[in-house]
Amino acid sequence: MNEWKDNLGSFFKEAEKKETQEKKSEAEMFISKVVAPAFKDLAAELEKHGRDVTVRISDTSAAIMINKDGEEELSYRMQVRMFPTGVLPCAEIRFRQRGGLKLITTENMIRSGNKPYKIMDIKKKEVIEHFVSNYTSRTQ
Repeated sequence: MNEWKDNLGSFFKEAEKKETQEKKSEAEMFISKVVAPAFKDLAAELEKHGRDVTVRISDTSAAIMINKDGEEELSYRMQVRMFPTGVLPCAEIRFRQRGGLKLITTENMIRSGNKPYKIMDIKKKEVIEHFVSNYTSRTQ
């Protein structure tokens, strides 16, 4: 008779378990094995084109800040969001509009649509392509 209560209780216990060390380890692995190498490659290429680049890496996020002529051109931060069903990357992009007068910040997922994926399905090339797409469309 109370089977549904047990099922609901089990659901919430599982959700708590998923937000423990396993998710954190998955997030840390994504940042260190995928995002950090992508940002290192991007920084080297941007510097070839006269940009000052700063990269910062933590356990669950990484940021690359690009300056041109002493002004922030774009800041791109990859963070990890933890959901009950898994861990997914999210990019925060900060850039200037209106001739540099207005600073805009947006967030978007690396992939769109409803096809399920895991964080480690995202490869370095996809992170680089996402960055380049945002950089080239937002810094003109």
